Amino acid sequence: MKNKVLTILFLGFLSQIILSCCDCSEAFTYQNLYTGVTIIPYDISGFNAEIATDTVYKNAFGLGVMVNFETKLAVNAPKPGLGFNAAVAISCDCVEDSYVYPDPISHFDLYMIDAFNGEKTKVNQHFKIVGYNGELISLEEFFPQRQEWHDGFQIELVTFDAISNSVIFEVEVFLKSNQSFTGQTEVVNFF
Repeated sequence: MKNKVLTILFLGFLSQIILSCCDCSEAFTYQNLYTGVTIIPYDISGFNAEIATDTVYKNAFGLGVMVNFETKLAVNAPKPGLGFNAAVAISCDCVEDSYVYPDPISHFDLYMIDAFNGEKTKVNQHFKIVGYNGELISLEEFFPQRQEWHDGFQIELVTFDAISNSVIFEVEVFLKSNQSFTGQTEVVNFF
């Protein structure tokens, strides 16, 4: 009788170990290294934003700012276990790939270059971005709360009286190291 109880307990313990062995793939750590910036003018007058290819209304204009990056393998995370996958109770907690940003985005500045006279003016105050609560906020309010992974931005022109009718928009993105990248749109014509 004693052997049966020990056998049942041993089989129960052995089944937990077998059931809890995970088939986890190897986890890696990657670095996202920023390399440049792309700016796309949008007509946001309809249900879906469309790339502005011709003349657009000032009150229905936005910019897409995408900070380009390269992903490189940084460190290979060690795989737990003694020749077999880790057996932890009846759960399976695999380690996932992780991404780090060694030189993250600090902020960006927007400029308007008048197509007729070449005058360059900073216009951050004329644009807003949708915050994480769903409301439009200024860029100065947004960047302190920005998530580290957030490197694509959709911004809207909200005050347009000071914007010329034919302009080039330029964006300068600054990283924490003070390195910067600059990108421009083609000439944008407004009604």
